[in-house]
Amino acid sequence: MMVWRTLGISGLLALCAACSSVVPVSYYQLDQPQVAVVAPVAAKADLYIEPVQVATYLNSNSLILQTSAVQLHKSNQHQWAEALDLQLQRSLVNTLSNELPDWRVQTLQATPKSCRLLVQLDKFHGDQQGTVQLAGRYHLLCGEKVQSAGFASSQPQPDEGYPAMVSTLSRLWQQQIRQIAQTIQVPAQP
Repeated sequence: MMVWRTLGISGLLALCAACSSVVPVSYYQLDQPQVAVVAPVAAKADLYIEPVQVATYLNSNSLILQTSAVQLHKSNQHQWAEALDLQLQRSLVNTLSNELPDWRVQTLQATPKSCRLLVQLDKFHGDQQGTVQLAGRYHLLCGEKVQSAGFASSQPQPDEGYPAMVSTLSRLWQQQIRQIAQTIQVPAQP
């Protein structure tokens, strides 16, 4: 009887040990474009980049997977290595610096003559069908002129899994930044 009891307790302990095994966490970051190193040129205008705003459900370390039309899953094992809004802003600044050579793109204190760019993201995630979603809006304020536009795009992932999702999200974000850059024009000087 004592042997059976010892075996039973040993078996339960083995089961508990198996249940409590730690699942590894994978960390991801967006691809960051390199800033082109060019000879300093006098900028024709200043563009202040406001902090990128993300929807509340995106404001966590978890990568998001949409599992149905109304349900989202926050992954515990697949996490952003750094806050998503900070990665998005750095990518926005670096890409716009490359795309807009006539502008001084900055995140420091805006001056009264600076144009200001605010980007808000409502969607930045993948779904179970292997498609990534990007949606939001931007507002460009130059003096008294305000230019606003919404955007939404999706793209299939080339492969399955979270690494492919993050790479596709990075690529889609870069494309969107370039589209925004095409709409930005140096304001006319009085």
